[in-house]
Amino acid sequence: MQIYAKRWKRNTALMATLFGALFLLGFVPLRAQQTLPALDQKLDPLRARFNQDLGKVRLIVIVDPTCPPCRWGASEIQKQVLETIPSSQLAVYVVWIPVLNYQDETTLYKNGLKESSRMPDSRAIHYVDPKGFSGKEYSTILNVPYHAPAWDVYFAFGPDVRWGGRAPTPTEWMYQGEGFDRSRLLDGRKFAGQIQKLLATDGNKAAGH
Repeated sequence: MQIYAKRWKRNTALMATLFGALFLLGFVPLRAQQTLPALDQKLDPLRARFNQDLGKVRLIVIVDPTCPPCRWGASEIQKQVLETIPSSQLAVYVVWIPVLNYQDETTLYKNGLKESSRMPDSRAIHYVDPKGFSGKEYSTILNVPYHAPAWDVYFAFGPDVRWGGRAPTPTEWMYQGEGFDRSRLLDGRKFAGQIQKLLATDGNKAAGH
């Protein structure tokens, strides 16, 4: 029994060491956010955080947690953008919105919390939008056909963009679905390239000062 106990302790120690090494190397995902603030009609607290992060390149992702393409899109942003761009000058806000299926606030919160694990990066802040205010706001800004809500959309904003009385127009953006230029269909690598350019522009401005 003592021999087995020693082996168990040794194996446990090895597993703990291996896990720690993988975590430091970035192979073990960070823990998902534990609470998801709800947006009000002015899109606070997202709006406040967006302006707080002025000077950073910021992403807004608006997705439905029950939508398979949306879930893929969130994973694509994690894999192609967040895992390839380690910059601390990048901030990400994920808005979980009910569009494809009916979800009351409790259900949306539960679904959003579950799917937030698809984007566990520490730079990503997750929100829920039970009334769909963000989808309505960006429907007008993007001129979505038939006044449908904007969802399954992926926005990037330059470091100088401020959020005033109205939600800001994205500097770059992509989507999944129908109704827009097909060249804007979500391509994670292409989107990452656009974000890198925004970061490089910001770096050049800083160097100039």
